[in-house]
Amino acid sequence: MFDKIGGQIVIDKLVDDFYHIMRTDPEAQECLATHADRDMMESAAKLKAFLSGWTGGPPVYLEKYGHPRLRMRHFPFSIGEAEARQWLMCMNKALKLSSIEPDVQVKLWEAFKQVAVMLSTKNS
Repeated sequence: MFDKIGGQIVIDKLVDDFYHIMRTDPEAQECLATHADRDMMESAAKLKAFLSGWTGGPPVYLEKYGHPRLRMRHFPFSIGEAEARQWLMCMNKALKLSSIEPDVQVKLWEAFKQVAVMLSTKNS
């Protein structure tokens, strides 16, 4: 998947677009609020590192931070249905801005939806 996406350059742009959308889209306010006490640059760097390994590229996140343990690392944050829906909206808009082939976007989108559901249900 990493190569199909276009490598780290495309992942970096996807994440930069995602965070720009989250900061500027009024429909992403609850999602943005979950980042209020964090450095967004650091969050973006972590997402870029995670997506690299998650898509089959270099395991940057694993090497720097250890196993992702997504649920555990997101436990301190209130992630309900609204936050998950807004995260997905921002990622969907970022995907549409990307140079990623449409069929690969669909595969990524399906995987992103599964992760968002997993993280949002922890507060149920």
